[in-house]
Amino acid sequence: MYSQEALQKKKEMIFEAALSCFNEAGYDKTSIDSIAQKAGISKGGLYHYISSKKELFLELFDYKVNQYFEQMKAYTSKDQPPEEQLRILVAKAGEILKENEDFYRFCLEFLSMGVRDAEIRHVMTNFYKSSIATFKDIIDEAIRTGSFAAVDSSKVARSLYLAVMGAFFTYFSVDVDFDLTEQHDFELNNILNSLQKK
Repeated sequence: MYSQEALQKKKEMIFEAALSCFNEAGYDKTSIDSIAQKAGISKGGLYHYISSKKELFLELFDYKVNQYFEQMKAYTSKDQPPEEQLRILVAKAGEILKENEDFYRFCLEFLSMGVRDAEIRHVMTNFYKSSIATFKDIIDEAIRTGSFAAVDSSKVARSLYLAVMGAFFTYFSVDVDFDLTEQHDFELNNILNSLQKK
């Protein structure tokens, strides 16, 4: 029997192979055979870890999103003033975007499928709600402590999310004339600066 650690490593190897295949060919043209070949295991061996291509597609997104949130959490602590937490999240989110372009390219495919697929739409809705809640909690605390003016924290949280998603969509869908990290920081810091008490 494999240890839990060995099983996790094998699953991560499958995720990386799947990520590469989905980015190269898209969901519809990617086969279980191509993922197994890229991962260096048999098709039967791959089915030991997943039951279908759709399950792998969903699990890959979930795995990468959890990694993203863990990375973000590692940069901030509740001991920091809320405004500082937000500014760190903004700066680090831009860096993480740049470091994980392959995953964000995959997200574009995932998001586009959510237009027609209720299961994917549900997963994306949970990601959206979790992101908004994270921003909103910090903004509420900044208002409570007097760092930010009294504003509708839900709308501001949504603005932050939409700024990130807008930059992300544009970056991967057109021939851009900007640096993703710089543009991301500029947009989000402008929003944060507008919230400060005069």
